[in-house]
Amino acid sequence: MKGYGEILIGVVLVIVGIGILVLPQIQFFRDALITVILGAIPIIVLVVGAVFLMIGVSDVREKGEEIEGISEGSEKGEEKEDISEGSEKGEGD
Repeated sequence: MKGYGEILIGVVLVIVGIGILVLPQIQFFRDALITVILGAIPIIVLVVGAVFLMIGVSDVREKGEEIEGISEGSEKGEEKEDISEGSEKGEGD
């Protein structure tokens, strides 16, 4: 249900934003609003891009660690078998 709540909030915010821009208002407020929006859009795009880059780097790093862990695990598994065989022979002697 959490996902539906987020979608609902997003739709409501979009409708409110469109309503604010479309409804007749004082011209001064509309000009100031457009100036703020045009100034904020590049900053928002940069921040969102940075967030996606950080998420992507984190995912790639996690996948690399998983692959590295799997390859090390198979190598260590072979070494453990060799050690365990040697210790069993040593105990029986």
